[in-house]
Amino acid sequence: MKIKPTLILEDPNWDIITRFLPDDWRSKAKELNACRRLRGIPSVDMLLRILMVHVSEGYSLIQTANIANQAGWATVSDVALLKRLRSAEEWIRWMCVELASRHHPGRLNFTKPDWLSAHQVRSIDATVISEPGSTGTDWRIHYSLGLFDLYCHEFLLTDPSTGEQISNFTLKQTDFIVADRAYCSGKFIKELISGGADFLLRFKSRSVRLMDDNNKLFDVLAQCRLVETGDPQSHTLTTGEGFRVRLLIHKKSLEAADTARKSYLREKRKKQKKVNPDSIELQGYIILITSKLDPLVSTADLLNLYRLRWQIELAFKRLKSIMGLGHLPKYDPQSCRAWLYGKLLTALLVEIMVEHARLFSPWGYPLDASQPE
Repeated sequence: MKIKPTLILEDPNWDIITRFLPDDWRSKAKELNACRRLRGIPSVDMLLRILMVHVSEGYSLIQTANIANQAGWATVSDVALLKRLRSAEEWIRWMCVELASRHHPGRLNFTKPDWLSAHQVRSIDATVISEPGSTGTDWRIHYSLGLFDLYCHEFLLTDPSTGEQISNFTLKQTDFIVADRAYCSGKFIKELISGGADFLLRFKSRSVRLMDDNNKLFDVLAQCRLVETGDPQSHTLTTGEGFRVRLLIHKKSLEAADTARKSYLREKRKKQKKVNPDSIELQGYIILITSKLDPLVSTADLLNLYRLRWQIELAFKRLKSIMGLGHLPKYDPQSCRAWLYGKLLTALLVEIMVEHARLFSPWGYPLDASQPE
């Protein structure tokens, strides 16, 4: 028996979820051309709901279209759904920015500081996904997100044999690249500087040879031991390839350090790899390496920039570990970008709802989603 669309739209659970979305999300759908005509789909609510089934549940477009049709939600084919996903790219991206800046527990600040005004700040990363069902195909997604607008500037789909490397992306002289340890090596730093890009990378122990002004090997761990909590250090050094860089060392809290060490040991046991005592100790610090030598750019400025990147990537990592990434529209950059934004939207919604859940009332939902009770 088919379910009437009116019953779906009156579902109280969906009504509660939409309370966490930006106030004008429905009107923005039309303004940003996500739904010029709702042919076969009864409302903007139903459009978003169907798209979220695809991006958050990991269903293929064919599976999603079948679910929508059989449930009586809409009359739509997988081809029509793909077109809807393409059209929704900017709408979903806009909701991501709104949620992250206004509703997210971390209240991320997307105002670009003056010292970055001449740069396009890009966070680059990659992740492997395994499609559910009978295909069982592994893919590696390499993507570049603008940190202050969340625009997906590049999106590359490869097999898992293609590793995380700078050459996967097109560099411009105005770029400021922010990335994790996987992109930190002497070779990659040379590629970045040769391409004219500035960078801020999470430092990977022993991946880059660093020399002090006396041309002596810089002992990173020894310097870490001198850092006090709340008082980060900054050192101007030279890489083995002869490039001047700045190393930032910030001590974690006892709780954060303990969590990082447990995660490190768990990962080593899982992969049956040898545990390095120095690496265990280094888990107690945030260590960054940057090409930004300007003394007017403070250590706090750079740490705050990395914090913004870390918050966005953490949402993806949590989503992948909890829900899986699922199917993606292949070979179509526009729909792949929309799919990626949909994943981020789902992750942000989950984090916001979890934060509210800590203070939920006995009736199970907040009276006003903008203010936790």
